[in-house]
Amino acid sequence: MQNKANLHTAKLLQIEMDRIRYPKVRKFLADYQLSKPQDFAKLNAMCYDPEGLDYHSHLKTYTFQHPINKVWNAYKTIRPDQVWRGAMVRFGMQYARHDHSITYADDSRYEGLQAGQLIILNLRLLNGIINLAVGHEVMHVCDETKAIRISYLENSASQGSQFITLASAADGGTQVTHKTLYKSGSWFRDRVLYPGLHTKAIGEFHGNVRKMLEDNVLA
Repeated sequence: MQNKANLHTAKLLQIEMDRIRYPKVRKFLADYQLSKPQDFAKLNAMCYDPEGLDYHSHLKTYTFQHPINKVWNAYKTIRPDQVWRGAMVRFGMQYARHDHSITYADDSRYEGLQAGQLIILNLRLLNGIINLAVGHEVMHVCDETKAIRISYLENSASQGSQFITLASAADGGTQVTHKTLYKSGSWFRDRVLYPGLHTKAIGEFHGNVRKMLEDNVLA
């Protein structure tokens, strides 16, 4: 009953374009005719296919001086506008499949990372000369294994999945591994552009989690 009530409420609402800062994100919504929350239901993720043989692999690891439970809690609770914030990547908006809610950058309330969240980001290239909107979907969040899987939306330049896993380090800290399996059909994009740009983008992402922990902003 609650989900039906949420869906009914969502149908009455329009996406508040004036709360979305980035023109490319607004254009993304217009191009895919996403004017109401439930319109996002037609977007699908292009996940990594384990039977595919033509995916490229990108792997980075990050170390934290904090214990694993605290780091895991940080990844789950940091607001999207706080974690997707840097010179290259900025948070545009988020849609959640489970209750059809929309999260804007100026929202202070956040219920935490959950599967079924569609995140639209503004990607800033060449010092802002080029801006692009990219979309991800959170596919899996597991407390037991402390793992997150994020996939690209079907209208993105690349397809595939990102796997973020946490493991306890010998010194009592935490090691975070970020593995991405991706392809786009363009050799130049996959081999030349993607590795460096992706390294910078996820570096900002994990760096923001670290900063929030070091500043003791997160519990």
